[in-house]
Amino acid sequence: MKKYLVCISAAALVSTLAACGENGEPANTVVANDMNAMAMDPNDPFAQSEMTMDRAMMAAVGVDAIDSWVKKMIEHHRGAVEMSRIVLAQSPTADVAALARTTIAMQGKEIADLEKLLATGTPDPASAMLYRASAMEMHGAMMAASGATISETYLRKMLAHHRGAVTMSDVALANGATGAIRAQIEKTRTSQQKEVVLVEAMLRGEPMAVEPSATTASSTATPAAKPAEPSAAAPKPAPARLAPATPKPAAPAPDPHAGHDMNNM
Repeated sequence: MKKYLVCISAAALVSTLAACGENGEPANTVVANDMNAMAMDPNDPFAQSEMTMDRAMMAAVGVDAIDSWVKKMIEHHRGAVEMSRIVLAQSPTADVAALARTTIAMQGKEIADLEKLLATGTPDPASAMLYRASAMEMHGAMMAASGATISETYLRKMLAHHRGAVTMSDVALANGATGAIRAQIEKTRTSQQKEVVLVEAMLRGEPMAVEPSATTASSTATPAAKPAEPSAAAPKPAPARLAPATPKPAAPAPDPHAGHDMNNM
């Protein structure tokens, strides 16, 4: 019953925040305080990291719509990494542990890729507002998500997390993304959509099936066996020495007197 009330409260708070956001920040502050109170639920080890991620995403403002996506997605991915570390400390199922480790590796790499695309200049708050509705919807769904076990709770929260990234990427693609950044947005959207499909399958009880590209070389690659060192060549046997040839005895020289003796006989 407690979990049911928490879910209803989270959904109600999200709706309130969406309505009040149009009228000013004070109402948002009140709702944020209520959400912080929910984060103190001892049965939800993810709540604090979710709140931290939400604040960081809301504070991330770029110089334009695309740079705001980059900054917000960095914080989004950092949240996934932190939640994955938390679940690994909670004795999850083997499949969920494998998913968490893969998430840490993949999101960590993408954070590094996104940081290379950051722009410099004067922040434009209006550009960040484009993502406000998507980010709020994601946060509310994550806070409301729960399961019968810590593994199921993690999966349900990550499902909402990935869906949020897909929606935010759609916003960026619709607001002038071009070149290398557009390629990155499309890559992020595709990978997050694959994660959605994967998590949905795991929630149905299907075993996790991660594509080979989703694993890191450091954790899965088997070092290639070194070629066998060539063995030292065995020394060739010394050629057998031939016994010195025994010289044939010289033929006796003919006796010059032999003929005369025969004639005298």
